[in-house]
Amino acid sequence: MKERIAQIITHEQLTSGKFALAIGTQASVISHILNGRNKPSMEIIQKILSAYPSINPDWLVLGRGSMMRQTNGLEQTSLFDISEKDSSLTSVNPQTKSIKKEDHLKPITSTSNIQSIESLKNKKVSKITVYYSDMTFEEFVPSTTTQFQTD
Repeated sequence: MKERIAQIITHEQLTSGKFALAIGTQASVISHILNGRNKPSMEIIQKILSAYPSINPDWLVLGRGSMMRQTNGLEQTSLFDISEKDSSLTSVNPQTKSIKKEDHLKPITSTSNIQSIESLKNKKVSKITVYYSDMTFEEFVPSTTTQFQTD
């Protein structure tokens, strides 16, 4: 794969440092790959394909096919391109019913919400456990002298 990365650098007429900058990695990473010290990681492969979308992924990873993707004549459009025929969809319809501001600002006052708030006032924290990604945890127990008000 290092030979194919070297071919991309040659094709794009870049130095290895400028290529590293273009894909968003350090120059030493590319240098180590080209010198055979390290193999390219999946992250590096993804960065290359993101920076150079015309590169054929099969060629880069497996060495199959041509270096550049084959275009099939279909026009690639952006997700947000709007053609003239679709522009009518974005125009404002004058018959649309306007929403009154008061309709969605009504306060919610249900008895279950009030009851749950009242029940929280009588509760106290006895212990807090924090779990970390390295499979360790830490427990915190409030001291008896510290009292917090919940209202």
